[in-house]
Order: sequence, then C-alpha cells, then structure tokens
Amino acid sequence: MEPLAPPRHRPREPFARRVKHWLADHDPGGIDTTRALALGISFVIVIATGYATSVGFRLGMDTTFPMMAGCAALVMISFNPGASAAAEGRTMLRLFGVSVAFLVLLTAIGPGNGTANDMVQKLLLIPLSFIALALRRSGMDGQRLGLALIVVATVGTIIRPTRMEAAMLLLAFCQGALVAAAVRLSPWRPSAVNAFVDTTLDMQSAVATYLRELSAAVRDNHPFPPDASEVLEHLRGRVWNALANAIAEDPAAQPDFEQLRVRFYRLRVAVQLLAGCVPQKTPDTVDWRQPFAAAADHIARRLEAVDVSDVHAEERFERAVAQLRLVAFSPDLPGEARFALLRALTAFDRLSMVVTGIAAAEMAPFPPPHPDDEQDALPPPPRAIPLFVKGPDGRQILSAPYRVACQGAMATAITTAFDLLVHLDHAYWATMTVMFVIGNSVGETYMRVRYRTVGTLIGVALGFGLFLALEGQIWVMAGFCMLAQMIAVVTQKDRYDIASAAVGLSVVLGLHIISGLGPEGMVARVYETAIGAAVALAVSFIVLPVYLTDQVRPEVRALLRRCRAAFASWWPHPGETTSVAALVRDVRSLGLRLPNLGAEQVFGHSAGDVANIVSTLDVLITYLALMEDVAHRLAAANPSEQLVTVVEAARSRTLTAFEVVLGEAGAGSADAANPAVAAAVSTVLGLADDAKLRETLPLVADYLAYSEALLRPLRELNAGLRDKPWRKEDMIAAGAAPATPAP
Repeated sequence: MEPLAPPRHRPREPFARRVKHWLADHDPGGIDTTRALALGISFVIVIATGYATSVGFRLGMDTTFPMMAGCAALVMISFNPGASAAAEGRTMLRLFGVSVAFLVLLTAIGPGNGTANDMVQKLLLIPLSFIALALRRSGMDGQRLGLALIVVATVGTIIRPTRMEAAMLLLAFCQGALVAAAVRLSPWRPSAVNAFVDTTLDMQSAVATYLRELSAAVRDNHPFPPDASEVLEHLRGRVWNALANAIAEDPAAQPDFEQLRVRFYRLRVAVQLLAGCVPQKTPDTVDWRQPFAAAADHIARRLEAVDVSDVHAEERFERAVAQLRLVAFSPDLPGEARFALLRALTAFDRLSMVVTGIAAAEMAPFPPPHPDDEQDALPPPPRAIPLFVKGPDGRQILSAPYRVACQGAMATAITTAFDLLVHLDHAYWATMTVMFVIGNSVGETYMRVRYRTVGTLIGVALGFGLFLALEGQIWVMAGFCMLAQMIAVVTQKDRYDIASAAVGLSVVLGLHIISGLGPEGMVARVYETAIGAAVALAVSFIVLPVYLTDQVRPEVRALLRRCRAAFASWWPHPGETTSVAALVRDVRSLGLRLPNLGAEQVFGHSAGDVANIVSTLDVLITYLALMEDVAHRLAAANPSEQLVTVVEAARSRTLTAFEVVLGEAGAGSADAANPAVAAAVSTVLGLADDAKLRETLPLVADYLAYSEALLRPLRELNAGLRDKPWRKEDMIAAGAAPATPAP
C-alpha cells in the first residue's frame, strides 16, 4: 500500500462564494432568503405609503407613522418562520392580535399626555415582560409572540405618543401588517418540499462519487483517505435543515418526508460501513479486488441513474457479488480478511435493496421493520407546560417557563429602576436587551449575552462608520438599514452573532434617520445594551436559575433503558419484539436543545458536554437499528445451533455493557465476556467451509461486528454520565480504549 499523500493546502475561497455555500447549507431552497426579500420589499412599500399617509392627511407624523408601519412589517415577517401560506397566515393573525392589544392599551394610557402617563408606561414594561416570557410555556410560537409584544412595546416607549398619536400609530400598524401579509403570502415563493427533494438528490450524487473513489482505491491498491466521508457528513446537515422546512410547509406529509430522508440516511451509513469492510494488508494471492470494485461501481451507476432499469448491469452485479462470496470463503485468505469480506457481502446486499427499493420495509422510517401503522402516526402536538411540575425530590416546584418569567420581571424592574433613579437616557434599550437575551436556561442566556453584546458592538461601530461616511445621504443609509434587517432574518437561526450585529447596525442608522441620533446616542446604545445583558445574566444565574442539564441526564438514562429493553427483545430472545424507531425521534427532540445545554458548563454546573452525549446516543441508536435489521434477517434464516451460540455470546456482552452504563454492573463486567466472543469469532471462521452455513455466515459476521462497534458509544456514555467533573479527554479516551481481556 502506498503511503498517504501529505494534505494539500486549500486556497481560501472568495467571500461571496463562502456566503453562497453557507446559504446552500443553512437555507436550502432559499426559504429564509425569500423571507428577507419579502421584508425588504415590505419596508420600501410601508415607508412610502406611511409617509404619504402622514403628509396626505396632515397628521404631523412623517417619521413616526412609517416607523410603526415598518415595525408591523418586521413583526409579521421576522417572528413568522417559513411555513405554508395558511400556517403563516394563522401566525400573522396571532401576532397582529397581541400587538394591537398593546397598542389599544397604549392609546388608553397616552404616555405623551403627561409625566404620570409616562411613568405608567415604563412600569407597565415589568408585567409585560413577565407575560411575554410566560408565553414560552406554549413552545416556540409562544416565544415569538412574547418577543413581538416586547418589540412593539419598546417602539411605543421610544415614540411616547399622546392618546391621539397612539390611535394613529394603531392605524399605522394595521397598514404595515396588511402590506407585509400581502407581500409575504403572495404565490411567488419557493417550495420547501422541492428544496428537500433536491438536497436528497445532492446526497445521492455525493454517495455515488464516494463509491467511485472507493472502487478506484480498491482496484489500484491505494489507501482510501479517512476524510473522504466529510462531504457526506457535510450534506447531512443540509438535508436536516431542508427536512425541517419541508415539514413546516406540509405537516401532513411528514411521514413521507421522513421515509425519503431515511432512505438516503441508510445509503450514507451503508457506504461508510462498506469502506470499513475493505481488507487491510492482505496479500493478492486471491483476486478479491476486482469483484469488490465492480460491485461498488455498479451501485454508483445505479445511483447516477436510479430510474433506469438495466437487466444486464444487474446480472454483472450479481456475478461480481457471487465471485466475492466465493473469494470470501477462500482458505488462502487470512481470517481477518475473510471476516471483512463477509461483512462486505451484507453491505452490498443492503445497498442494493436500498437503491432498487426491492423491499418496501427498506423505504420505511428507519429502522425497519416496524408496525405498519407507526409510519403514519404523527407525533402529538406539545402540551403547554403547567405552572407547577414535579421536582427531582417529588415535590411540586415552579416550572421552567414561569421561573424564566420571574427572572424577566426582576431584570426589567432593575433596568426600569435605572431609568427612574439614575435617569438612564435610553433605558428601553437595556430593557429590550433583557427580553432578547434572557433564555430558557442559564446556558442559553449566557450564549445570547455573549453574542448580543459583541454583535451590538460590531454593529454600532459599522453604523457609526456609515454615519460619518454617508452624512446627509438619508436614503442610502435607509438602504443599509433595510439590508441589515434582511441579513438578520437570514442569520438569526444559526448565526445569532451576525444577526445581532445586523440589528445593532439597523437600529443606530434607523434612529439617526428618525430622530437625529448622534455619536453620543450611538455610544449609549453599546453601554446600555451591555447593562441590559449583564443584568439579564446575573438575574438568570441568581434568581430561580434553570439548568436544563439537570433534566437531561435522567432523560438520557431513560433512553438507554429503552434501548436495552428493545435490544433484549430481539432474536434469539423469544417473544414480542420492540423496534427502536421511536427512539430516533426522541433523540432528535433532545438534540434540538443542544445550543442551550452545552453552554452551561461555563458555570461548572453541567453534567458534561451534552452535545457530545446526545451525538453519541444518536450513534448508539444507529448501530442498534442495524443490529435490529440483522437480528430479523437471522431469525428468518433459522440458523444452526452453533451460530445461535455465537450470537448469544455477543448479545450477552452487549447487555452487560448497557448494565455498566446504567450503574447496574461493575466497570470491568463487559470485558469479562471478551474471551467468549473471541472464541465465537474463531468458531465462525472455522465453519466457513460448511456449505450449509454460507448463506447465514455473512449475517453473523455483521452481527458480531456491530456488537463490537456498539461498545465504543456505550463506553463514551459511561464516561460522560458520571457524577464526577466532566472532562472531554476522559470521554474520548474511554471510547477509543481497547477492551481489556478478562483475567
């Protein structure tokens, strides 16, 4: 084998191309980009119509009227995630109702009518913040409603209208909302469903290329680089993002989308496992390379023309697999090479079934088999979190959303006190910052504070530079302000730091255009944002703190118990079997909370790097799904008693490894089964010459290989879930450590 070539230095791509690639991965199909364009178009229309309305009716609100109309467009589009037109319309109605309710209250108060009215409005922000954060008990929809309420309340605080002006602002909001709805709900919008299909086709093409490269490496006796699967891993994130958009656009078709995603997920896993079946340092006394490469080339061709049926190509593939099967049982090959080729046989079989769709179960939600009615069952909508929940000690405690609501009320009270006691000129910025950065846990608040503070500093610096360079060019600055808001819409989901910088830029430029905000006010924007962020972080850490990792560790252990129960129910255990299909969805829902969980270790409170723990759990369930598939195939094959004994040894070791992670067995218990498994592998190779067993041996080889691979994620989880202080090095070392032989 030739040595690996040294890594080549990759030239840095131009900025525009990097942005294009980022958008392709994080916004497949341009769903959020289209929302940003709709926001920009709405801004242009509402500013023009709002100014014309103020001038035409002589309202004397040439800046504040279009400002509130623009606020309506911002609320209707920015806080309304991409979905179907009907779903977005319903969300717009909710946003409109909450915002109008506050504007009616603002009209009744009339803060511009006197000092007492102004005081009432400022104090009103405290209960409003509690209500806005308590809405999070209903999930993300409630969180968006709360943020919309705070944005409208903050704009009202900035304007401080009289009662008559507040009534006009209500009309301005209605005007802006109608324009935004007309622009956003127009039929000219990209299809998230088509974008999802396109991303799966990209994955299909990448898998075909991967197989071509693997085939060339095997045929020419070149090393296959371990980083060759980076493209597949990279595309995995794009498929996930596209899947979320497609489900939002057509929730009723979620089972179909899941089936399609799973089909390509199985393809990716299968080809990566195939790369691990290439024998290493094997003498070429037996020609195994040619049939191996020919079979890989055939699968690649089928992926490149999946809708074309070529009978002759199928015959050549079957001949290549038959020749590879013959070679795999050759006594001239070392035992390790024969074992690898036995696994390759089942890998090619699995690839062929996924690509051609011979078995309907292979197209169903991963992993098959599963009950037929399970694939059509949509998960029930999440219930609103109650006021009190049961704590770890069994007592009733205040639920997390209401604890966060109390934190928000406390933080808003502090920033309002700054306004009343030390006369902070722009205290509403600190209050709005509190509402935007305070998260659903201490970890999320920390992450948001960090990004919001740094992003605002960068955004204000850019705004100050544009203010000096474009002094007097109002419309040019308005264009930059609109562009910044559009960038915020596209990046707010995955790059909160960039979104914060864009918002900071748009705020300082917008306030300069509307109220003549100068350099002093721009500097105030920075330090008052920092004040609000510091208050939010301190309150989140001190007042009724919420640490989601306290909830995650028992959740992970509960999932592991379900994994063990499902594994224990499979063949050769008699009785009713349990699929791990439902566990895939549960792990995904747990993974959605990752950005908040990993941050909590900054405060020394985390049970470990939860991102790594959940990712490892996902790997574990993937291996279990493959073992479930093999177990069902072995049960259908009705293997001999010798092979059942072999499988039992591996099964016993796996169950013991689960017991170690769950704290029900000693750390070395799983290693005690290694001699029995090693003897089982020798038994498998010794039976290779028995013609009656040749059809079943590849499946047994698969089962033993997956049984070995399953130990690594279990060892990592055992290290990550310990009560002692967590260290990433310990978790990695635990997974990579070889199994120790029993004494």
